[in-house]
Amino acid sequence: MKKIILSLSMIAVVAVVVAGATGAFFSDTETSTGNTFTAGAIDLKVDNESYVTNSAGVLVTSPDTSWDLDELTGHLFFNFADLKPGDIGEDTISLHVDNNDSWLCAAAQITDDSDQTCTEPELLDDTSCTEPNGEGELGNELNFAFWADDGDNVYEVEENIFLDGPISNIEEAGKIALADSGTNVWNETGALPGNSTRYIGKAWCFGTLTPNALTQDQVNTSDPITRGTGFTCSGVAVNNASQTDKVMGDIQFYAEQSRNNAEFTCESDYTPAWSPVP
Repeated sequence: MKKIILSLSMIAVVAVVVAGATGAFFSDTETSTGNTFTAGAIDLKVDNESYVTNSAGVLVTSPDTSWDLDELTGHLFFNFADLKPGDIGEDTISLHVDNNDSWLCAAAQITDDSDQTCTEPELLDDTSCTEPNGEGELGNELNFAFWADDGDNVYEVEENIFLDGPISNIEEAGKIALADSGTNVWNETGALPGNSTRYIGKAWCFGTLTPNALTQDQVNTSDPITRGTGFTCSGVAVNNASQTDKVMGDIQFYAEQSRNNAEFTCESDYTPAWSPVP
């Protein structure tokens, strides 16, 4: 009996030795934790610096149509009353594309171009005037020019006017390519780089707007009050048909990623918010 017990004891000891020996084999463990996919973002923000002719016929800043970097909600590029032929305004829009390289488009629509009241002088030049919502003439008399600006708020000789004419024709321009696979109004190649800024200048005139480009200023520290806008405005050809008329409209800017989207065009791939989806 003692021999059996002794034998069992020896077996138990051997088992312990073997069990301890298995933990001594060479081994290695590598662990990767927290694997994550995070989607990138496209964030387009806009600011605007605006100037307009005041009641004394002098170009001044327009606080009501100027704002710092922001979304467009609640901001107006144009909000002017009591216009007179020969009045002029100038704005510089800053477009900031955050995070990722992007294509950039724009569009505009006229929502109202109407007679408001029919004054005696207006009826002499517009015999079809109908108040309060007859067909207006102001849209044909307000002329615009949009150009790729360098950020100094004036039109200069090396800058490109990419859209001009009366505001009544702005919808005929359709979807405006600022930077897509076939167009770049800043004469650059490709999409707008992420975390970059580009500028669009726009001038308007109640009357005849004539470009008069200024010498290129490499400093970019002046303004249209000091240097002039780079345009002249004449109201000589405007008659009384547009008295008391009103024009209203919407402007939209659109940014879309360019990575994996090399063939994007504004004409084919962008639908303004007010357009029916095909």
